[in-house]
Amino acid sequence: RDFDDAISLSKNEKGHWELLVHIADVSHFVPIGSVLDEEARDRGTSVYLPDRVIPMLPELISNHLASLQPNKVRLTKTVLMEMTEEGTVVHQEVFNSVIHNDQRLNYEQVDQYLENPEPWRERLTPEIWQLLRDMHTLAMVLRQNRKDTGAIELHLPEVKIDLDKAGKVKGARITENTESHQMIEECMLAANQAVATWLDQLEIPFLRRAHAPPERRKMRKLDDFMRDLGIKCESMENRFEVQRVVELVRGKVTEYAVNYAILKSMSKAVYQPEEEMHYALQFQHYCHFTSPIRRYPDLQVHRTVDRLIRQTKPYGDPLPVLIQLGRHCSDKEQNAEWAEREIIKIKLLHFLNKKIGETMPGVISGVVPDGFYVRGIKFPAEGFVSIQDLPKDSYKFERRGQMLEGFRSGNRFRLGDELVVRIQSVDLARRALLLSVVEKRGQTVEDRPKRGGGKAQRKEPTKATRNSSSSKGAAKKRASFKGADKSKRRRR
Repeated sequence: RDFDDAISLSKNEKGHWELLVHIADVSHFVPIGSVLDEEARDRGTSVYLPDRVIPMLPELISNHLASLQPNKVRLTKTVLMEMTEEGTVVHQEVFNSVIHNDQRLNYEQVDQYLENPEPWRERLTPEIWQLLRDMHTLAMVLRQNRKDTGAIELHLPEVKIDLDKAGKVKGARITENTESHQMIEECMLAANQAVATWLDQLEIPFLRRAHAPPERRKMRKLDDFMRDLGIKCESMENRFEVQRVVELVRGKVTEYAVNYAILKSMSKAVYQPEEEMHYALQFQHYCHFTSPIRRYPDLQVHRTVDRLIRQTKPYGDPLPVLIQLGRHCSDKEQNAEWAEREIIKIKLLHFLNKKIGETMPGVISGVVPDGFYVRGIKFPAEGFVSIQDLPKDSYKFERRGQMLEGFRSGNRFRLGDELVVRIQSVDLARRALLLSVVEKRGQTVEDRPKRGGGKAQRKEPTKATRNSSSSKGAAKKRASFKGADKSKRRRR
């Protein structure tokens, strides 16, 4: 929703790529210490909700003065990167600039272009048509380079809610990380890395985006979880083994559970001035620079860069200031992500509250001693099936294999099983969705116990461990309904 970046790309006389990433010069409009600056710092980030944005900066700046709108002249900070055809950076520099945005495109349009470029010759100028082709070529090289160095990329779906004119939910869907998204992402990652590398070479303190390695204890539990699923793997402390497992389950019914388990085993990315490699990206030098309209750390880095460009000392901020700011911005980011997830959850629950009694296909996404979670296939919703709502039997929880198994034939429910479930009840106060099983792989589930007292008597899960291979020592947890956890590129 923010136009804060633009791309230029060409080849020089050496045959090298010259990639220019132009970022909105928000610092020009937000003086340090001003009321605008204090409010932006306090907010830390823009918050993106299904029906609105709570911006970090006034819309006059974020949507107009600083926004890189098409056919407008705008102030920017430009990162120039000279790269070989193999994607190796041989030169980089950052400078203030003024640009004219020649073409505004969305992801859907670029995906259509990539699928069939020829019809787009009539819709685009020859220069833009070729630029998109070159961007795709370079981005795929950069992406492969990151993969070869061990970068970890998880495949976790992002929920997109569709609203009607009254702002009510009319549906929801999963958005895909297509090659058009990857093109922009690779350019932004390259720019962020180039700026951080430049500042490190000059030994200037700045606010980094850091991602610590995961704890060994968590990775050993992750090893057990994978083996419980029957996935043969070496130690998940090896990043290339993580890569292999992610690709192994891609497109399979266990994909979400495996990716979610890996995510929960990882440390959280934070802002800090201390030098530390970004574990997931496998970058030694990295910061957030490309979204100053909606992230205060980016604005802070812009100001450091501006002082360097203008030769205004001191270039960097004092270390105690950066440490405090990093903690504040990390907290604000996590609060914003939590709010986004909760609002999506509430919106979808209100929608499903009108669908009680209806059925939907799903896949078991987590198994605990008291039941299991089912995630919708066509509708991105997740609810809980209590063990009390399964066919009459004596069930035992098998950690190895992640399943609930009864003594009667066919009464086995395992992570990854495809089901048809019925929406039994929605508890808006507890934000809980309770489901019951109708079919398992096309076979009707019969002999479901008849229960008196209705909804209130259903037992909710206790020792729920969504992504752990063991429920031992887990805290009690209510039956929950979760929209997909966000894994937006802007949060990396």
